[in-house]
Amino acid sequence: MEIIVGIFTGAPIWIWPLLLLLVLLGLHASKTRELLILPYFAMPLIALTNVPTLLAQSQPERAFLAWGLAYACGALVGFSLQGRWILWRRGLRAKVTGEWLSLAVMMLLFWANFANGLLDALAPEVTALAAYGIGFPALLGLASGTFLGRPLRIVLWRSQTNAPLPNS
Repeated sequence: MEIIVGIFTGAPIWIWPLLLLLVLLGLHASKTRELLILPYFAMPLIALTNVPTLLAQSQPERAFLAWGLAYACGALVGFSLQGRWILWRRGLRAKVTGEWLSLAVMMLLFWANFANGLLDALAPEVTALAAYGIGFPALLGLASGTFLGRPLRIVLWRSQTNAPLPNS
């Protein structure tokens, strides 16, 4: 029990407000909503949060390669899945159904990075393994890539002239 308390009290204080923000954003994404599509293009910036983690890997070049290949695959997955959630798009506005993938992916990224920091502190020999140096960055890349494919799908979605006018 002591180690668990130490893990959570030893984490930087900014971690917990970040977790709360990610949960709130994920809950927001679970609701059907009309939105401007331009802010959707900020979603791929989540990938930038991976850079410090990738640079800290025992072989950063290998980590970036694994991450990049998985990122491309994640973009394809996000592109494919987003088609299920678009109700309509008209110009720079769209209506999307609620979905839980956003929350799941944000939690995956948050807790994977948390676990990586923990492993690096408690068992650095594990994070130095080649399998970890490929698998962990690939996991981050696959998850992060979904946030690129989704706005691309919205932009490429055919505009509908029969979509309701905003605020109607």
